[in-house]
Amino acid sequence: MSGEDSKKTKNKEIESRRQKILSMKKRPEGLNYILDSFRDESWRIRKTALNVLLEDFSPDSYIKELIGLLYVEDNAGARNTAIEALISLGKKAVPQLIAAFESDNHDVRKFIIDVLGFIGGQEVLPLLLRAIKDEDVNVRASAVESLGGLKEPSVINSLVEIIETGEVWTAYPAVDALGRIGDGTAIPYLLKVLKNSLLTEPALKALSEFSEPETLKEIIPFLHDRRRSIVEEALRTIEKFYQAGTSEEFISEQLHNILGDDAFDIFLRHINHKNRDVKGPAIVLLGLLCDHRAIKPLLELSEDEFFRDAVKRSLVFIGKRNPDYLIPGVKTEIPERNRLIVEVISELQNPAFYDILLWLLPDHDGHVVAHAARGLGWIGDRRAAEEIFPLLIHPYPDVQEAAVAALTELKNFLSITELIDKLSSPNVLLRKNTALILGNIHAVESIEALGFALKDESEEVRKAAVKAISMMGTDHANRYLRSALTDESAEIRAIATENFSLPGDMDALDSIIVMTQDPDEGVRASAARALSGYNDELSLKTLIGLLKDSNGFVVTQAIESISLFSDRKEARESLIKLLLSDDSEIRRTAILSMSAFPDVQEEVEPHLFSEDWATRLAAVQVLSKTGTQKSKICLEGMYDIEDDPTVRKAIEVALGV
Repeated sequence: MSGEDSKKTKNKEIESRRQKILSMKKRPEGLNYILDSFRDESWRIRKTALNVLLEDFSPDSYIKELIGLLYVEDNAGARNTAIEALISLGKKAVPQLIAAFESDNHDVRKFIIDVLGFIGGQEVLPLLLRAIKDEDVNVRASAVESLGGLKEPSVINSLVEIIETGEVWTAYPAVDALGRIGDGTAIPYLLKVLKNSLLTEPALKALSEFSEPETLKEIIPFLHDRRRSIVEEALRTIEKFYQAGTSEEFISEQLHNILGDDAFDIFLRHINHKNRDVKGPAIVLLGLLCDHRAIKPLLELSEDEFFRDAVKRSLVFIGKRNPDYLIPGVKTEIPERNRLIVEVISELQNPAFYDILLWLLPDHDGHVVAHAARGLGWIGDRRAAEEIFPLLIHPYPDVQEAAVAALTELKNFLSITELIDKLSSPNVLLRKNTALILGNIHAVESIEALGFALKDESEEVRKAAVKAISMMGTDHANRYLRSALTDESAEIRAIATENFSLPGDMDALDSIIVMTQDPDEGVRASAARALSGYNDELSLKTLIGLLKDSNGFVVTQAIESISLFSDRKEARESLIKLLLSDDSEIRRTAILSMSAFPDVQEEVEPHLFSEDWATRLAAVQVLSKTGTQKSKICLEGMYDIEDDPTVRKAIEVALGV
């Protein structure tokens, strides 16, 4: 027998046992079989048994048996499934778990404490406090961890007593628990614990949970520690202060006061650390020093896309405090670094950078020019408008787009009359980009001129004009949009159709319905999207008619719009018919659309067995959104037999595996 045949045989056997479990639902005589299935080697069988047990049987009939499974030494799967069941039962299981703690088996006592820690609540607190004095160290440690999860300030003194015993095995989690509880009264004690070399690391972690600025002066000196692990933990801790909102200026001041020039060397040494969780904090903290020497090594790190944002934040802070430090970095030999510096300078929106950004406008690098233009727009200097206007006819589209955005920011310094005059320019690019600016600034007085531009010989100008008109939102503008519905350019008709949607206006609806018959598929797809804004029978009927369109893209757009009519029976029925479409994209879109409707498991479940992995993925995504126990069991049944890693990952996410 081949490996594939053997796998199929095994899957059949598993499915047979799973079906037998399902047949035991609500049958008292089936309880023992279901509990025995907790010992099965298949994760799929154990999960099915667990779900049936929780859904169809009274907890009083099996809690004692679940606790009994905690004693099983040779089957971790059985124990873990029993533990999961007890946790799922929550407070219903607490009384019997507390009673069962009297066991002589220290492993069972630990499992019980683990479960009670997950369940939480005041009911479990007395036993946890008792368990921290248990004769078994693992039970004590588990109880300490569980106390941290309760976040109960009243246990702080008990945790302190544990720490003072000096037993590291329990003191370590006790310090961690003080941080997780989050009560500020623990801070003075945590600062004291910092001096205990065996507990410095958990104390640093705990203090990071509070991020109390005044404690920084006690934490920063550990950046000088001889132990590498402590230095790295201190780095992570200080960076958490920054993430929690401690001011950059305060952190910078403390670093300089306590470490002096050593701070730069420490952070510089760690920005090339092999571990990202150390390297990232070092990059951020290096920037907070505002040292001009940091700019070059930071720019070198920016070529790693993972750390680009961290580098950018550091450069931004340096530029805030010392704008002049960034200017020499504007011209480097590496374009990516040069672009980043200009991007930072632009986003700082500091008038101090006006001259350098103006100087960069003629640069040969389009990215640099685009960032410079945007920066000038954000600075908001009246003089910049005249300098940016020539960029509207720049050969690079990205630069043109940036110029439009910048001039939009400078709208208070623009003359609408002069802009309207530019719509008559012989330069196509100037006409196009001026139209976009007029739309961005909602210059309603330009509607007539934009309407005239709808007759421009250039398709690009007409497209910009219809986009601009669609931004106005007035009845006058809508009349021009209606005229654009007959443009010879399909793209322009599509833009006009999608923006012409006026819910409640039946004349507009009639026009959109006409566009569903347009010869161009893009226009028909836009009409399908526009119809989603209407909640009436005629719109739904028209959309259902589009499901027969010859173009798959139009059909998928219609499907997405129909899914918004989730309260209509005919909408649901029309989409169900497409679940068997020969077109895989239509089929997948139809499956995904079913998530908008209730009770769809029966329709969607068969697609878990499709030969097309993307179809299976769509089915998994829909079933994961239903949140029903039936869907969960269904997905669990697929887990062991799914081969595609993407689909398998989606199942894991849905089940929380």
